[in-house]
Amino acid sequence: MLRVGEQDGEWILETPVWYRTASGADLVVPSGFVTDLASIPRLLHAVMPVNGAHRAAAILHDWLYETQQFTRAQSDCLFLAAMADSGVGLAQRYAMYAGVRVGGWLPWSRRAGGASAAAIGE
Repeated sequence: MLRVGEQDGEWILETPVWYRTASGADLVVPSGFVTDLASIPRLLHAVMPVNGAHRAAAILHDWLYETQQFTRAQSDCLFLAAMADSGVGLAQRYAMYAGVRVGGWLPWSRRAGGASAAAIGE
């Protein structure tokens, strides 16, 4: 499913990742997509690894941030739902969701080309 990328912490998707939303929409992360899996600070890796049951949800979330086909808030909610569907425990799920809500504005704005402060807070 993944192979190591050229950069440290980079992974390349070898097969597509599919996710069906609660409304029935199919989201497909294409093969070749580059991800860092979960962007968790190194200090926290012992208690919350970058790779685990949340892997597919993290790949989806990276892709949603890259494509910005949904708002940031919608992308983060899809991440939360995908983690639940993957069997990630409640505490870890909400800790990771809180992390992207608090810290996700920076990667979101970088990909948006410096979105306005109002849009970043969505």
